[in-house]
Amino acid sequence: MQLHFRQSGSDRNPPLLFLHGLFGSSANWGRIARHFEADYHCILPDLRNHGRSPHDADISYHAQAADVQQLMQQLSIDNATLIGHSMGGKVAMAQALTRPHSVDALVIVDIAPIHYAHRFTTIFTVLQQLDLLTLQDREHADSQLAQSIDEAGIRAYLLQNLARKNGHWQWRINLDFLCAGVETLMGFPDYTGHQYAGNTLFLYGERSDYVDQNGQQATARLFPNADFIEVENAGHWVYAEQPGKFIQYVEEFLGRF
Repeated sequence: MQLHFRQSGSDRNPPLLFLHGLFGSSANWGRIARHFEADYHCILPDLRNHGRSPHDADISYHAQAADVQQLMQQLSIDNATLIGHSMGGKVAMAQALTRPHSVDALVIVDIAPIHYAHRFTTIFTVLQQLDLLTLQDREHADSQLAQSIDEAGIRAYLLQNLARKNGHWQWRINLDFLCAGVETLMGFPDYTGHQYAGNTLFLYGERSDYVDQNGQQATARLFPNADFIEVENAGHWVYAEQPGKFIQYVEEFLGRF
């Protein structure tokens, strides 16, 4: 599958691939990528069923990693540093474990290679029940989502997927495919016998519960050279909540080699 992507910086510089999370898009990484584009070739794809990329019922991490590999081949990139948040972090880990030669280094943000309990039932229900035919504008959509989702930031994150085309509102994400395959996204493939021995950094939020002791132990088995840093005053969206600290930690990590 050919992914839609954004890029900035010179293609003569080392490549950085930024992979977004569930319900996200390449736009999520814009602020961070702008900081790195002077020294790196920044590539920001929309993963399948997200943004402007094609839709497909296969949402497995094997398929999504293959998409990343195809994008790298399309851009004549043999190897790159991957930075992935949440679902995008799992895609990056799958790429590193199955094609380690293609990954120079790995930065994983607030996720571990384990199975998580499905916690998105409310979000899927609210988005699928939103009547797009009678929707007036984004403010109208936000007011309807607010009946079930209290946090304005989460609503804004979700509503970035709402687009108007030919006079009609529609979702850029494929809600049906994502909802049907959410258990696959909550899980992680069995990569017993695989390891990625390259430089790896796991950043996780102090106020997030995604990377606990069990997650760190599972990570250490697959990524023996992994370093863990807890980011103060951050939840799951580490790079958005603490962009300065996020950039600092990534810069220090990349500066080691």
